[in-house]
Amino acid sequence: MLTLAALTDTLFHILWAALRVGGMVMVAPVLGAMFVPNRVRLLITLVLSFAMLPAVGQLPAYSPLSLPGLLAVGQELLIGLAIGFLLKIAIEAAVLGGQIVSSGTGLSFAMVVDPQSGGIPLLGRFYLIIATLLMLAANAHLQLIQVLASSFALVPVGSGGIGFGDARLVADFASLMFVGAVKLALPSVAAMLMVNVAFGVISRAAPTLNLFAVGFPVTMLMGFLVILMDIGSHGPIWQAQLTATFDAMGRLLAGH
Repeated sequence: MLTLAALTDTLFHILWAALRVGGMVMVAPVLGAMFVPNRVRLLITLVLSFAMLPAVGQLPAYSPLSLPGLLAVGQELLIGLAIGFLLKIAIEAAVLGGQIVSSGTGLSFAMVVDPQSGGIPLLGRFYLIIATLLMLAANAHLQLIQVLASSFALVPVGSGGIGFGDARLVADFASLMFVGAVKLALPSVAAMLMVNVAFGVISRAAPTLNLFAVGFPVTMLMGFLVILMDIGSHGPIWQAQLTATFDAMGRLLAGH
């Protein structure tokens, strides 16, 4: 028989779980995108918090409104934010890689206002869509939920949260974004470099040739061809990105 005390205890478990889950939902890719309505994000947070009930464990004895309780609330939010932010950093490599390729191929002239990332080149948005689809195809969203559930056992509620050393780990992990962007953009950058060298030789051989009128369309055409040939190699790159991301999450939580 469900008593008032049991109902209150279940409600407190859901509320404490919602802090960590809500922090993750705020910044995680797809879930934390600006185009997702706030009501949908709130519904996802409540559903995941209810699913996390078996993993929450023992709650702290103090009240959430006390000073230790307020500190614990902030710590729970930081843990969720850190978990979601690590995955967001890995996916943002797509935007940076698209910007690098767009600058070399002349496609950066076409800018759009993306609800998630602000003003980014069309190619960066295209790479971001591919990265998101590959992330969902690899069940990274399910792995993220699994990491969140295991975090309650590794870092119990009210146990201290994330320290300065863990925050440094999150900051150092940002290098993965630049590594992934270079891997995505390197084939296109190398191809555009050869095209520019070829135009340099042509300009020496035919100084009167209008290279801007000829070179710009050729550069864009070569850019499209390189992107078409290179897009099939993105799968292993994103697999490596996701593997490194979840390894970092494991180190972050295992440090406690």
